[in-house]
Amino acid sequence: MVDLPKNILYTNDNLFILNGMNSESVDLIYLDPPFNSKRTYSAPIGSKSAGASFKDMWSWDDVNEFYLEKMFTEYPYLVSFIQAIEGIHGKAMMSYITYMIQRIIELHRVLKPTGSLYLHVDPTASHYLKIVLDRIFGKNNFRNEIIWQRMSGAKGSQFKSKKFGTINDYILFYTKTDNYTINPTIKLTKNDPLTLKRFNKIDKNRTKIL
Repeated sequence: MVDLPKNILYTNDNLFILNGMNSESVDLIYLDPPFNSKRTYSAPIGSKSAGASFKDMWSWDDVNEFYLEKMFTEYPYLVSFIQAIEGIHGKAMMSYITYMIQRIIELHRVLKPTGSLYLHVDPTASHYLKIVLDRIFGKNNFRNEIIWQRMSGAKGSQFKSKKFGTINDYILFYTKTDNYTINPTIKLTKNDPLTLKRFNKIDKNRTKIL
């Protein structure tokens, strides 16, 4: 284990970076992982990332079997849970949840006792991941489920045939212990200069400020 230098951006799989970090060395974790949406995402034409794409589809090949031992020895109930997911939802979801468990175990290890974790998920797997977090972080360390309305929905998407438009994501807020640090929020108003500066470029029809 080493003290990694600050202000460095690491790319590629975070599992290997996490494995080399000291325990209880991180103050705050925010995760915005793939959602197992079974879709392929491509960067828009004209953007700096044009031509790049990402397949949000999962199989057991995405699971690093070298890191499975810790899960089997320290979290046997999660192993049973994963096996149940295969029967309920299928192998793709089982593989995705296993992939996430391996990283959440390491994230819990590197988080300080005063630290917090925010996991950004969507309805695809949020219910499974909450159970995972309850087991690894402890159900008593669940603090909030934050509902985030991404936007008002693409044109016509609110009234799809036999389905309402999906416009919400969820952020699961967990802490390492009861002795966690949280900074007070600032309530912005419509006439607040900071509010106007932040939102003057956003479509007013898509932005609601209390």
